[in-house]
Parts: sequence; structure tokens; C-alpha cells
Amino acid sequence: MNKYISLINGKFQNTISVLDRGLAYGDGFFETMLWDSYGKNEEKIGVEFWNRHLKRINKGCKLMKINIPVEKEILNQRNKILLKSKANGINSGLLKLIITRGVGGRGYRFEKNMKANLIFLSFEKPQLEFKNYESGVRVRVCKTKLSINDNLSGLKHLNRLDSVLARSEWEDDSFEGIFVDAKKNIIEGTMTNVFFIKKSVLITPKILDSGISGVMRQVVIDKGKRFFDEVIEKKINLNELKKFDQMFLTNSVLKILPVKLFNNYKYSIKKNQTDLMNFFKVQNSNYKKVRLDLI
Repeated sequence: MNKYISLINGKFQNTISVLDRGLAYGDGFFETMLWDSYGKNEEKIGVEFWNRHLKRINKGCKLMKINIPVEKEILNQRNKILLKSKANGINSGLLKLIITRGVGGRGYRFEKNMKANLIFLSFEKPQLEFKNYESGVRVRVCKTKLSINDNLSGLKHLNRLDSVLARSEWEDDSFEGIFVDAKKNIIEGTMTNVFFIKKSVLITPKILDSGISGVMRQVVIDKGKRFFDEVIEKKINLNELKKFDQMFLTNSVLKILPVKLFNNYKYSIKKNQTDLMNFFKVQNSNYKKVRLDLI
């Protein structure tokens, strides 16, 4: 298991009540983020695209009717665990926030005045393989289907069994599995969102009644207009794969990861995709703060 630091409701501990509704019913949601140091001497700490993540946290609490913690308290706890990580010699890493409805008794009904549990987990930054960004990765279609729920679509709730079961389907060198619906329309990966490129047009499957609209997906849609003539959200069927020149995956950790092979269709990596990738591969402290929205 990776080394980690855990902060639960502002206290450094790693245990929680067995009656927590997140454990009993998956009654909660989570956000996964990267954090980094910046400034002249890397004395400052920021979380990438923090405001976007915070907006999703607020949306998740509202949608699930979880008593939303005060934003200042969320920020204070976030900074507390990041400062602890930095004191341990870590200058960048992965931060996960799990919010559950809190501790309750048996039964699905919940009390309206329940206090939410905030669980922050800090891990070392995942090591990504350089060759995957140079030549691309292989992906495959999953046999497992995503659950359909209009109310929860787009939310990173704690019920991730679809992805757990889908990920158990392969042991080969495929990097990712792609979910499709009953009509073979592409939805997303088990841990990523999916993009295709046709000449100078960037296209991504529309998130409707299933799937997650990840923060990095939103960022690419917004920033993509700098590198492409048009950015489109639409249904994409497996039968259309041969229409596209390029394909890539996104999430907050991977950023932009090229795909070289999907369902026996080969894809290239061209300048517009490389330019988009390089936009987020910044080392300069000032550029890093601006392009990654470090706060």
C-alpha cells in the first residue's frame, strides 16, 4: 500500500466509525486532485484547479442533500494536511477528499441535521511512465455496463462497483477499459474521460444519464479552444472509430494521455494534441500557478 497521511475532521487519524453511512451505503462522494509547491523557493502550496474541485464539492453536497461544511473549514483542513505532507519532505502529491453524510443508525432514512465527515488523504505523487506519453497506450472495450441514473450522473459518488468490476476484466497490457452503452455509444473509461480528434476538431462523448464529467474534462473543453477550431460534445458510437485521427484520455492525475490503439484502430499523435499536452507540462513556477490554477 502507498504511504499516506490521513486527516479526518481536522485530526490526524486513520480510523472511522463502522456506522459511517459512507461505509454502509456508499452515502457520499469524493474528489481526487494533485497539489504542488510553487514560488521562488517553492514555499507556497496550491491544489490544481482547486476552484473547480470546490465547485464540484458544493454541487455534490447539494445534490446528495449532505450538510455542506463551511468552505473556510474545508480549506483549513486541506492546508493542514498539505503542510504536514510538506514537512515530511513531499513537495507535490495526490490529495483525495472523501465526504460522507456522517455516522447514523440502520436504515436508509437519514436525519437532516447529520454532521458530514471530511476525510483527507495525502499520497506521494504517482509516477507516470514517460513512454506512454511518447507513443500512447492501448485501451479496450469493457463488457461491464455503467449504471444509468439521471440524478447521480456526473457525480463521483462512493458507489464505484461498475469500475471495480470492469477493471477486473483484463490482465494484459491494456492501460484502460472504455464503457459503452447498450447501443455501443462510448461513455468514458473506468478512471478517465475520453476525447477524439478529427483534423482540427476536438470531440468528447456527451455525459447524459451515466458517467462522470471530470474536472480535467471540463478544463480540456475550456482550454481546447486554444488548440482546436471547434470543441464538440456529442454521442460517439464504436462504429465511428475509423473517422478519427487521434484519441486521448484525461483525468486530474494523467492530464492528457494519448491512445495509440483502440478496438484494432490505430491513432497517431499530432501537433495539436502535443501542444495541448505541453500546455499542462509546465515547470516554471509562474506558468505552473496560472495554467494549473494553483490555489
